[in-house]
Amino acid sequence: MTTHPADVAQPADAPVPTRRYVLVADDSAEMRGLLTELLEMEGYEVHTVASGGRAMSEMVQRPPDLLITDLFMPGMSGFSLRALMLGRPELASVPVIVLSAYWHRPSETLEVADVLTKPLNIDRLLDAVRRLVTSDPAAPTTRPSAPQSFEPDGGERPPRPSQAEGERSLDG
Repeated sequence: MTTHPADVAQPADAPVPTRRYVLVADDSAEMRGLLTELLEMEGYEVHTVASGGRAMSEMVQRPPDLLITDLFMPGMSGFSLRALMLGRPELASVPVIVLSAYWHRPSETLEVADVLTKPLNIDRLLDAVRRLVTSDPAAPTTRPSAPQSFEPDGGERPPRPSQAEGERSLDG
């Protein structure tokens, strides 16, 4: 008879597995709520903040397994947030997904794992999250070996990929 690990009694002081932790930084309360609901349904622990400054404070206290951030927020932008993360060894390897309705050319290259435009394609977001972070806390987090350099077009919104029939999207 094979014993399944879940059937074995764990010592009282054994660490309790936790879900993978995703931090969402977006100044839109509606987008934060939608992302929270969507990611929690997928099994992730989600915490949200409304600014880059607040995201940085949260990450210093508890580095996430993944950061999903808007680019343009009051106070500290997603550009500045990522630049600060790259300067901190404990945060530099945190994968980042950027969400933005508008793209502008940053003064520096922004190293991120993925860039998604709003309105957000839900299926593409979930694929990116799954690719970067598993919801199984026993599995290692996938860190991109070489983040993509993100250099958006000079102030123009990029063309949106055509949305296939049946794909879901979130406006925000």
